Amino acid sequence: MAVRKRCIYCGAPVSSSGYCTECRMPDEFLRKAENTSMYHYNLALDKARMRDLSGAIDSLKMSLRYNKKNIQARSLLGLIYYEIGEMVQALNHWVMSVNYQPKDNVSAFYLKEIRADRKTLENANELAKMFNTALDYAADRNFDLAVIQLRKCISLNRHFIKGYLLLGLIENEQGRTGRAKKTISRVLAIDKNNPLAIHFLREMGESEGDIVKDIDAAVEDDFLEDDYYGIEKETSDGKRPARKIEVPERRTAPKNTMTGRYKRINRARMSYIYILVGVVIGIAALYLLVVPVKDKKNNTEISKIEAGYSERLASKNAEVSNLTQENQTLQKTIDEYKKRESEKDKKISGLEESVGKLKDQLEEANLKLPDEKATDTDASKESGSDTKGTNGISDEDVDNMITNE
Repeated sequence: MAVRKRCIYCGAPVSSSGYCTECRMPDEFLRKAENTSMYHYNLALDKARMRDLSGAIDSLKMSLRYNKKNIQARSLLGLIYYEIGEMVQALNHWVMSVNYQPKDNVSAFYLKEIRADRKTLENANELAKMFNTALDYAADRNFDLAVIQLRKCISLNRHFIKGYLLLGLIENEQGRTGRAKKTISRVLAIDKNNPLAIHFLREMGESEGDIVKDIDAAVEDDFLEDDYYGIEKETSDGKRPARKIEVPERRTAPKNTMTGRYKRINRARMSYIYILVGVVIGIAALYLLVVPVKDKKNNTEISKIEAGYSERLASKNAEVSNLTQENQTLQKTIDEYKKRESEKDKKISGLEESVGKLKDQLEEANLKLPDEKATDTDASKESGSDTKGTNGISDEDVDNMITNE
């Protein structure tokens, strides 16, 4: 009976059509991803054999991106991190590898060996603490203390790349360029293509040929046994200048020393001082205890007075607002009366203009307006006679007006 294929992603059986029965991923794509992961793992293995640890780390990360369950790639990545002094990263990848495959896994052996040796874990813990302390010192520009901490880190793990890089930067900042180049060259002896180390050497003026020579000339023992922490520059022959140790001069007391006479202490003066101190303390206590109470009472009285004044002010403001409203209403009525009066004046002026026009017309017609008395008497006559016209004008006058027109 043929064994059915299993999906490398979820572990479910693969159907005859080539698709997983659970995640529905095509088996062809998953196999291709697995092959690509193994390809990058093989590249990383070759780079690790040539001491190109940075390139190997990049290739292994790419391999795990295609297949996170690649146990060989994860175990090798943990070994490389362990080689460069990154114990935490190494343990992280080994634990993940064991979780993916508990049996027949070399990462389980690595974890067992580290757990058996507690000193290794303690050294890793101390290494992390000292490196963080050195970073703080370097940030505060306490370079001498930072160098001491970094030397201790390197003594615990001679392949700690981060410690070498930071130490080289500090030495370059102190003006010891030759020492800094040698320190960073030690990084290239551990990791040939470390990008940070190559970048630092190029910034220091090193060419590609000089970088290769520095890698070949990096000697571990001579470098690590150097206990010189000064900032003096090296001489042309490569030797360090001797540091002069200044010994302070010893101060000796003169042989014939005059001592003061015995003087009796005046107790009465001390009692006066005590009394004065007590008075000062009493005044201070009075000021601190009594004065705040008085201030509180004064503040309450002031608040009451302010409340009374505020009430009075509010009532006065209300009265003022009422008076202003009454004034506004009266002003409105006055404006209305003025408006009516102006309208009447306009009407009277209009009537006067019309009367003037009538007068002008009568004068043009050579007529005169009768007097008021005459008009009154004539009005009584007009009521009884038929020969008179309206407004006291006779029929003859009317005929004359018609003929004249």
